[in-house]
Amino acid sequence: METMHVPEDWKNAAQSIFGRGLRKALVLGASDRGKSTFCTYLAWYLLRQGMQPAIIDADVGQKDIGPPATVTLGYPGLNQPLSRLQPTGIYFVGAVTPVAHFLPMVVGTRQLLDRTNAPFVIINTSGLIQGVGEILKAYQIDSLQPDAIVALARGRELNAILTAHRHFRILRLHPSSHARLKSPQFRFERRQAAFRRYFRSAKAFALNRNDVNLQRLPTRGHPPLETLLSANLLCGLADAHQKPLGLGLIQRFDSHKQRIFISSPVNQDAVKVLQLSDLRLDLADR
Repeated sequence: METMHVPEDWKNAAQSIFGRGLRKALVLGASDRGKSTFCTYLAWYLLRQGMQPAIIDADVGQKDIGPPATVTLGYPGLNQPLSRLQPTGIYFVGAVTPVAHFLPMVVGTRQLLDRTNAPFVIINTSGLIQGVGEILKAYQIDSLQPDAIVALARGRELNAILTAHRHFRILRLHPSSHARLKSPQFRFERRQAAFRRYFRSAKAFALNRNDVNLQRLPTRGHPPLETLLSANLLCGLADAHQKPLGLGLIQRFDSHKQRIFISSPVNQDAVKVLQLSDLRLDLADR
């Protein structure tokens, strides 16, 4: 806690949330406003009060918990950075931006919320708050029904969202003065590093095409499977009950033997569903 800059209104917000017995906080803010730092501080504060919180990381592009292109669930420990937290729940979105992927963003976040029995849940969100971002945040609020909306904002940048939801309890906070603007290149390299960490323990295996259900296929064009299931396509893996297991990278599809070659850290015996995306990854070190 000593190295974390904590504004006074953040401390007051944490005390108010705990003191009022609230159980669900949705954290909003543009990029580089300190949302992750506030989530960490609030989690550590609640842990010091004897309460084990859960954190849902719904920022698919700049993840704190687990790999990009997913919504994740984790249970932080005291003084544990979120980046070292292993996710206990995952939902595959298949993109590193919320744009054009609102449905899996909203469904995935709600599913992970329903999975946890934690006495308090902190939900972090993406920095997309303008234009279509207002629409996404409105659906997230409607779906999650937070007890408190924590708004880290400069000036009026969140006013449209907050005004439309002023019947919720809203805590307007100052952004962290220590938050630094991150360049697109920095964000890209951070995502690549996160993907590399996730696939570091991956193993190669083959799935029989007839033993797995392919989901999220393109609705237009209907390209052949040899084209769809080609090298470096990111996919989501789930079990027979549609429970997400993790991510995989498709290597190729053998149409003659009807085998899908894939690389993933998950247990291949549990894989019964393969969810496609349009995201291809080149994880070679430069």
